[in-house]
Order: sequence, then C-alpha cells, then structure tokens
Amino acid sequence: MPSQPRRWSRFAGYAMMAAAGVGAAMVPTPSVVDATGPLVYLWAAFLTVGGLLSAYGAATDRWIGEHIGLPLLWAAFGVYALILASLLAPASVVASMVIGAFGLLLYGRWRDVGAVRREATRAAHHH
Repeated sequence: MPSQPRRWSRFAGYAMMAAAGVGAAMVPTPSVVDATGPLVYLWAAFLTVGGLLSAYGAATDRWIGEHIGLPLLWAAFGVYALILASLLAPASVVASMVIGAFGLLLYGRWRDVGAVRREATRAAHHH
C-alpha cells in the first residue's frame, strides 16, 4: 500500500500535467506549433487526458488510471523533448534532456505499474 504523501504527490504532479495540457491547448507553445502545426492540440490532449487518468489512478489508488494515462504522458514529453532538441540551440538541447529524462521516468513508472497489474491479475486467478 503506497504512503499517502507519495500517492498525493503523484496526484498533484499528474493534475499539474493535465492543467499544463489545458494551458497548452489554450495558448500553444510556439516551438511546438512550428514543429507540429495543428498536431499541437493532439499533444495538449495527451497531456490533459494522460494527466487526468493518471491523477485519478493516484487519487483512488487504482493502477488502471496510471496504466492507461502514463503512455500518453511519456509520449507527450518525448515529442516535446524531440522538438526542443531539433532547435539545436544550446538552451533548447539542455531543456530537451530535462524533459526527455522526465519522459523516461514516466515510462519507468508505467513499467512499474504494469508489474503491479500483472501481479494483481496473477493473485486474482490464484484465489
């Protein structure tokens, strides 16, 4: 059973990602618009929906929310990291590494949640 502070810190982080997605749809980042055109709204939707699903999972302590939401989040962070890296400005490359690292951490969390899902399924079938 996860500790309450850890669970609620995940909830807050995911909720912030969802809010960032809403903000990105309302005021798209120029670099993302330049690189993706109207796909910027898909990127924003990934942040919003992935953040909401993952926040739900963290708040309710149900793995399914994070399991579904996290791929949307790490994909959104990966796309943004690649866009920043493509600008080739030193500050953009540094920001790309930070955002890319965060995307990889979200991917790792998704893998951990997947292990929990597999164990829960296995335990359910043995009872």
